[in-house]
Amino acid sequence: MKKATIAMTALLVLAAVAPFARAQAGAAAQPEKDAAIQTALDYSDGAYSGDAARMERALHPDLNKLMFRRRSPATGLMAIYSTWSDLIELTRTASFSVDPEKRLTETSVLEINDDVACLRVKTAWWCDYLQLIMVGGRWRIINVLWTSGLSAPPQAKVVPGFDAGKERPAALQAALDYVEGRLSGDAARLEKVLHPETSQVTYMVAAKTNAAFVMRARYSGILEPVKAKLGLAPENARKAEARVLDLMDGMAFAAAQTALGAAYLQLQLMDGQWKVINVLVRPVKNSFPPAPPEKK
Repeated sequence: MKKATIAMTALLVLAAVAPFARAQAGAAAQPEKDAAIQTALDYSDGAYSGDAARMERALHPDLNKLMFRRRSPATGLMAIYSTWSDLIELTRTASFSVDPEKRLTETSVLEINDDVACLRVKTAWWCDYLQLIMVGGRWRIINVLWTSGLSAPPQAKVVPGFDAGKERPAALQAALDYVEGRLSGDAARLEKVLHPETSQVTYMVAAKTNAAFVMRARYSGILEPVKAKLGLAPENARKAEARVLDLMDGMAFAAAQTALGAAYLQLQLMDGQWKVINVLVRPVKNSFPPAPPEKK
Protein backbone atom coordinates (compact mmCIF):
# COMPACT_ATOMS: atom_id res chain seq x y z
CA MET A 1 0.00 0.00 0.00
CA LYS A 2 1.30 3.45 -0.85
CA LYS A 3 2.37 5.74 1.97
CA ALA A 4 -0.32 8.35 1.24
CA THR A 5 -3.06 5.72 1.22
CA ILE A 6 -1.95 4.33 4.57
CA ALA A 7 -1.87 7.81 6.09
CA MET A 8 -5.32 8.69 4.78
CA THR A 9 -6.80 5.43 6.06
CA ALA A 10 -5.38 6.09 9.53
CA LEU A 11 -6.71 9.63 9.44
CA LEU A 12 -10.23 8.62 8.46
CA VAL A 13 -10.42 5.92 11.12
CA LEU A 14 -9.14 8.30 13.79
CA ALA A 15 -11.61 11.03 12.83
CA ALA A 16 -14.52 8.61 12.78
CA VAL A 17 -13.87 7.07 16.18
CA ALA A 18 -11.66 9.66 17.90
CA PRO A 19 -11.55 9.23 21.67
CA PHE A 20 -13.38 11.84 23.60
CA ALA A 21 -11.54 13.13 26.60
CA ARG A 22 -8.22 14.51 27.60
CA ALA A 23 -6.88 15.01 31.08
CA GLN A 24 -8.11 18.27 32.52
CA ALA A 25 -5.50 20.99 32.24
CA GLY A 26 -4.80 23.41 35.03
CA ALA A 27 -6.49 26.77 35.22
CA ALA A 28 -5.77 28.86 32.16
CA ALA A 29 -3.39 31.76 32.59
CA GLN A 30 -4.89 35.24 32.35
CA PRO A 31 -3.08 36.05 29.06
CA GLU A 32 -4.74 32.99 27.48
CA LYS A 33 -8.15 34.13 28.71
CA ASP A 34 -7.52 37.67 27.49
CA ALA A 35 -6.52 36.41 24.05
CA ALA A 36 -9.64 34.23 23.79
CA ILE A 37 -11.86 37.15 24.84
CA GLN A 38 -10.15 39.36 22.27
CA THR A 39 -11.04 36.85 19.55
CA ALA A 40 -14.66 36.84 20.75
CA LEU A 41 -14.69 40.63 20.62
CA ASP A 42 -13.11 40.66 17.16
CA TYR A 43 -16.06 38.50 16.11
CA SER A 44 -18.83 40.39 17.91
CA ASP A 45 -17.66 44.00 18.07
CA GLY A 46 -16.04 43.54 14.67
CA ALA A 47 -19.49 42.77 13.26
CA TYR A 48 -21.15 45.68 15.07
CA SER A 49 -18.46 48.14 13.97
CA GLY A 50 -18.27 46.96 10.34
CA ASP A 51 -14.64 45.88 10.67
CA ALA A 52 -14.29 42.94 8.28
CA ALA A 53 -10.60 42.46 9.11
CA ARG A 54 -11.44 41.84 12.77
CA MET A 55 -14.17 39.41 11.84
CA GLU A 56 -11.93 37.51 9.44
CA ARG A 57 -9.10 37.06 11.90
CA ALA A 58 -11.56 35.66 14.49
CA LEU A 59 -13.02 32.93 12.28
CA HIS A 60 -11.70 29.54 11.25
CA PRO A 61 -12.44 28.83 7.55
CA ASP A 62 -14.28 25.63 8.54
CA LEU A 63 -16.68 27.58 10.77
CA ASN A 64 -20.03 25.95 11.58
CA LYS A 65 -22.46 28.57 12.91
CA LEU A 66 -26.20 28.11 13.27
CA MET A 67 -29.25 29.04 15.27
CA PHE A 68 -32.75 27.60 15.48
CA ARG A 69 -35.93 29.56 14.87
CA ARG A 70 -39.55 28.52 14.98
CA ARG A 71 -41.26 28.91 11.62
CA SER A 72 -44.69 29.29 13.24
CA PRO A 73 -46.34 28.30 16.53
CA ALA A 74 -47.61 25.12 14.90
CA THR A 75 -44.38 23.91 13.32
CA GLY A 76 -40.96 22.80 14.49
CA LEU A 77 -37.65 24.60 14.61
CA MET A 78 -35.56 25.25 11.54
CA ALA A 79 -31.80 25.72 11.41
CA ILE A 80 -30.40 28.96 10.03
CA TYR A 81 -26.74 28.89 9.00
CA SER A 82 -24.12 31.60 8.71
CA THR A 83 -20.94 30.94 6.73
CA TRP A 84 -17.38 32.21 6.95
CA SER A 85 -17.78 34.32 3.82
CA ASP A 86 -21.21 35.80 4.53
CA LEU A 87 -20.17 36.93 8.01
CA ILE A 88 -17.14 38.69 6.59
CA GLU A 89 -18.95 40.26 3.65
CA LEU A 90 -22.00 41.36 5.66
CA THR A 91 -19.62 42.90 8.18
CA ARG A 92 -17.84 44.69 5.36
CA THR A 93 -21.14 46.26 4.26
CA ALA A 94 -21.96 47.37 7.83
CA SER A 95 -25.08 45.18 7.86
CA PHE A 96 -24.69 44.57 11.62
CA SER A 97 -23.87 48.16 12.55
CA VAL A 98 -24.82 49.10 16.14
CA ASP A 99 -23.49 52.02 18.19
CA PRO A 100 -21.11 50.95 21.00
CA GLU A 101 -23.40 52.09 23.82
CA LYS A 102 -26.25 49.95 22.45
CA ARG A 103 -24.32 46.66 22.03
CA LEU A 104 -24.71 45.48 25.66
CA THR A 105 -21.72 43.15 25.24
CA GLU A 106 -20.94 40.61 27.98
CA THR A 107 -18.13 38.11 27.32
CA SER A 108 -17.24 35.17 29.58
CA VAL A 109 -14.66 32.40 29.40
CA LEU A 110 -16.40 29.15 30.40
CA GLU A 111 -13.34 26.94 30.06
CA ILE A 112 -9.89 26.83 28.49
CA ASN A 113 -8.06 23.52 28.22
CA ASP A 114 -4.71 23.91 26.49
CA ASP A 115 -5.58 24.62 22.83
CA VAL A 116 -9.40 24.58 23.15
CA ALA A 117 -11.55 27.39 24.57
CA CYS A 118 -15.27 27.66 25.36
CA LEU A 119 -16.79 31.14 25.57
CA ARG A 120 -20.17 32.80 25.99
CA VAL A 121 -21.00 36.14 24.40
CA LYS A 122 -24.18 38.07 25.13
CA THR A 123 -25.04 41.19 23.14
CA ALA A 124 -28.05 43.19 22.00
CA TRP A 125 -28.61 41.27 18.77
CA TRP A 126 -27.18 37.84 19.54
CA CYS A 127 -26.21 35.53 22.38
CA ASP A 128 -23.59 33.00 21.32
CA TYR A 129 -21.76 29.93 22.52
CA LEU A 130 -18.31 29.83 20.90
CA GLN A 131 -15.86 26.95 20.52
CA LEU A 132 -12.33 28.10 19.72
CA ILE A 133 -9.16 26.26 18.75
CA MET A 134 -5.57 27.45 18.67
CA VAL A 135 -4.19 27.66 15.14
CA GLY A 136 -0.79 29.16 14.40
CA GLY A 137 -0.63 30.79 17.80
CA ARG A 138 -4.04 32.48 17.47
CA TRP A 139 -7.49 31.58 18.71
CA ARG A 140 -10.01 30.89 15.94
CA ILE A 141 -13.75 30.30 16.26
CA ILE A 142 -14.65 26.89 14.82
CA ASN A 143 -18.24 26.29 16.07
CA VAL A 144 -21.05 28.63 17.11
CA LEU A 145 -24.55 27.97 18.43
CA TRP A 146 -26.54 31.13 19.01
CA THR A 147 -29.92 32.59 19.77
CA SER A 148 -31.64 35.98 19.87
CA GLY A 149 -29.92 38.79 21.77
CA LEU A 150 -30.64 40.73 24.93
CA SER A 151 -32.76 43.31 23.10
CA ALA A 152 -34.99 40.73 21.41
CA PRO A 153 -38.70 40.77 22.33
CA PRO A 154 -40.00 37.85 24.42
CA GLN A 155 -41.78 36.32 21.43
CA ALA A 156 -38.41 35.86 19.73
CA LYS A 157 -37.28 33.33 22.34
CA VAL A 158 -36.95 29.79 20.98
CA VAL A 159 -37.77 28.34 24.42
CA PRO A 160 -40.08 30.74 26.29
CA GLY A 161 -39.82 30.46 30.06
CA PHE A 162 -36.61 28.43 29.91
CA ASP A 163 -35.70 27.10 33.37
CA ALA A 164 -31.95 26.45 33.45
CA GLY A 165 -31.96 24.74 36.82
CA LYS A 166 -34.72 22.35 35.83
CA GLU A 167 -33.10 21.50 32.50
CA ARG A 168 -29.52 21.02 33.69
CA PRO A 169 -29.83 17.26 34.51
CA ALA A 170 -31.42 16.47 31.15
CA ALA A 171 -28.77 18.46 29.26
CA LEU A 172 -26.05 16.60 31.15
CA GLN A 173 -27.65 13.24 30.32
CA ALA A 174 -27.82 14.15 26.62
CA ALA A 175 -24.10 14.96 26.63
CA LEU A 176 -23.34 11.61 28.26
CA ASP A 177 -25.59 9.77 25.79
CA TYR A 178 -23.61 11.26 22.92
CA VAL A 179 -20.14 10.59 24.29
CA GLU A 180 -20.71 7.21 25.91
CA GLY A 181 -22.95 6.05 23.06
CA ARG A 182 -20.11 6.62 20.61
CA LEU A 183 -17.43 5.10 22.79
CA SER A 184 -19.40 1.93 23.56
CA GLY A 185 -21.02 1.39 20.15
CA ASP A 186 -24.55 2.01 21.49
CA ALA A 187 -26.14 3.41 18.33
CA ALA A 188 -29.62 3.70 19.86
CA ARG A 189 -28.33 5.80 22.74
CA LEU A 190 -26.39 8.03 20.36
CA GLU A 191 -29.17 8.39 17.83
CA LYS A 192 -31.73 9.69 20.31
CA VAL A 193 -29.65 12.82 20.93
CA LEU A 194 -28.63 13.43 17.32
CA HIS A 195 -30.29 16.10 15.20
CA PRO A 196 -30.14 16.16 11.37
CA GLU A 197 -27.90 19.21 11.72
CA THR A 198 -25.47 17.64 14.23
CA SER A 199 -21.88 18.41 13.26
CA GLN A 200 -18.69 17.16 14.91
CA VAL A 201 -15.28 18.60 14.26
CA THR A 202 -12.20 16.67 15.37
CA TYR A 203 -9.19 18.85 16.10
CA MET A 204 -5.81 17.14 15.83
CA VAL A 205 -2.13 17.93 15.70
CA ALA A 206 0.06 15.93 13.33
CA ALA A 207 2.96 14.41 15.24
CA LYS A 208 5.43 14.74 12.37
CA THR A 209 4.88 18.43 11.57
CA ASN A 210 3.10 19.69 14.71
CA ALA A 211 0.56 21.29 12.37
CA ALA A 212 -3.04 21.62 13.55
CA PHE A 213 -5.87 20.45 11.31
CA VAL A 214 -9.57 19.62 11.56
CA MET A 215 -11.92 17.03 10.10
CA ARG A 216 -15.70 17.38 10.21
CA ALA A 217 -18.41 14.71 10.29
CA ARG A 218 -22.15 15.17 10.15
CA TYR A 219 -25.15 13.02 11.02
CA SER A 220 -24.46 9.87 9.01
CA GLY A 221 -20.70 10.13 9.42
CA ILE A 222 -21.23 10.18 13.19
CA LEU A 223 -23.89 7.48 13.46
CA GLU A 224 -22.96 4.86 10.84
CA PRO A 225 -19.51 3.97 12.26
CA VAL A 226 -21.17 3.39 15.63
CA LYS A 227 -23.82 1.18 14.05
CA ALA A 228 -21.00 -0.79 12.42
CA LYS A 229 -19.16 -1.09 15.78
CA LEU A 230 -16.03 0.46 14.31
CA GLY A 231 -13.18 1.38 16.60
CA LEU A 232 -14.90 0.85 19.92
CA ALA A 233 -13.06 2.18 22.96
CA PRO A 234 -11.64 -0.36 25.42
CA GLU A 235 -14.07 -1.42 28.14
CA ASN A 236 -12.24 0.67 30.75
CA ALA A 237 -12.46 3.84 28.64
CA ARG A 238 -16.15 3.93 27.74
CA LYS A 239 -17.39 5.99 30.65
CA ALA A 240 -17.27 9.77 30.67
CA GLU A 241 -17.25 12.46 33.29
CA ALA A 242 -19.44 15.26 31.98
CA ARG A 243 -20.15 18.76 33.22
CA VAL A 244 -22.59 21.42 32.09
CA LEU A 245 -20.55 24.57 31.69
CA ASP A 246 -23.49 26.89 31.07
CA LEU A 247 -27.15 27.10 30.07
CA MET A 248 -28.72 30.03 28.24
CA ASP A 249 -32.13 30.54 26.61
CA GLY A 250 -32.71 26.95 25.53
CA MET A 251 -29.06 26.16 24.83
CA ALA A 252 -26.45 24.28 26.84
CA PHE A 253 -22.66 24.05 26.73
CA ALA A 254 -21.13 20.85 28.15
CA ALA A 255 -17.70 19.27 28.45
CA ALA A 256 -16.97 15.55 28.73
CA GLN A 257 -13.83 13.63 29.67
CA THR A 258 -12.67 10.04 29.54
CA ALA A 259 -9.19 8.60 29.84
CA LEU A 260 -8.55 9.18 26.14
CA GLY A 261 -9.52 12.70 25.04
CA ALA A 262 -12.06 15.56 25.43
CA ALA A 263 -15.36 16.59 23.87
CA TYR A 264 -17.10 19.95 24.07
CA LEU A 265 -20.79 19.92 23.18
CA GLN A 266 -23.29 22.62 22.27
CA LEU A 267 -26.88 21.47 22.73
CA GLN A 268 -30.31 22.86 21.86
CA LEU A 269 -33.59 22.16 23.67
CA MET A 270 -36.10 21.32 20.97
CA ASP A 271 -39.71 20.83 22.02
CA GLY A 272 -38.72 19.26 25.32
CA GLN A 273 -35.77 17.15 24.08
CA TRP A 274 -32.10 18.06 24.22
CA LYS A 275 -30.25 17.55 20.95
CA VAL A 276 -26.50 17.76 20.39
CA ILE A 277 -25.78 20.29 17.64
CA ASN A 278 -22.06 21.13 17.58
CA VAL A 279 -19.27 18.98 18.99
CA LEU A 280 -15.57 19.74 19.20
CA VAL A 281 -13.50 16.61 19.85
CA ARG A 282 -9.89 16.92 20.96
CA PRO A 283 -8.10 13.57 21.12
CA VAL A 284 -4.97 13.22 23.19
CA LYS A 285 -2.46 15.66 21.78
CA ASN A 286 -0.36 14.36 18.90
CA SER A 287 -2.46 11.20 18.70
CA PHE A 288 -2.52 11.29 14.90
CA PRO A 289 0.07 8.68 13.92
CA PRO A 290 2.70 9.47 11.30
CA ALA A 291 2.58 7.35 8.16
CA PRO A 292 4.74 4.23 8.28
CA PRO A 293 7.74 4.09 5.93
CA GLU A 294 6.87 2.97 2.43
CA LYS A 295 7.92 -0.57 1.60
CA LYS A 296 10.39 -0.88 -1.23
